[in-house]
Amino acid sequence: MEENCKPCTTEEREEILEEIWTTLELDRITPQPGSRIGLAKLGNGERLSSLIQGGDIRTEADKAVLTEQGYQKAKEIMRNHRLAERLLHDVLNLQSEEMERSACRYEHMLDTEAADSICILLGHPRTCPHGKCIPPGECCDAGETSLRPLVVPLTELDPGEDATVAYVGTRDNGRLSYLTSLGVVTGRPVQLVQKRPSFIVKVDENSVAFDESIAREIFVRPALRRRSHDSGSHRWRLRWRGGR
Repeated sequence: MEENCKPCTTEEREEILEEIWTTLELDRITPQPGSRIGLAKLGNGERLSSLIQGGDIRTEADKAVLTEQGYQKAKEIMRNHRLAERLLHDVLNLQSEEMERSACRYEHMLDTEAADSICILLGHPRTCPHGKCIPPGECCDAGETSLRPLVVPLTELDPGEDATVAYVGTRDNGRLSYLTSLGVVTGRPVQLVQKRPSFIVKVDENSVAFDESIAREIFVRPALRRRSHDSGSHRWRLRWRGGR
């Protein structure tokens, strides 16, 4: 006899929610409670049964509808995945294929506290290395910076401070090409010369100038990291789900 369809594991359910989220993005739909997606886009309907029974989605005619509970779970898994990508890319300098493979593992392991710790460490990044939005967490709304983040916008540097470009957080291809032509690219050492009336940055032996809106999209790793006055009361903990 053939076995009945087995309930999906937690990781399998999270993978399906991630697929729903990314498919909505590809359709230029901002994921939210009540978002609808055609069942045909999700393949075999049987794989959705655990999500339906668990209250993460409901079906209406030929559509899968994301519930509030399902939305929150999908948001958490997407945030974990894209924060993991940022950490692996910006801090560990992993290449795209290895970064993606590792992020797919870590997204299921991080709990909220660990994800918030990474988010704070990286300066509350808004996009992943592929330019896709990272869903914000409570730490982003609170603006927590218990120590100076590892990666900060160029605007956070002091004049005379050295740093290395981590990434350029813009979707504007024209602006990205402009900064690339100036030598402002990932891995390039820079020094902030002045902030006013415009930002002047030394790149190699050249000085380049741009306004604050552009400077806010250039994320750098400061050469010297400064703790905030109250950082002694905080300790970093990267705690995994299930105590791992």
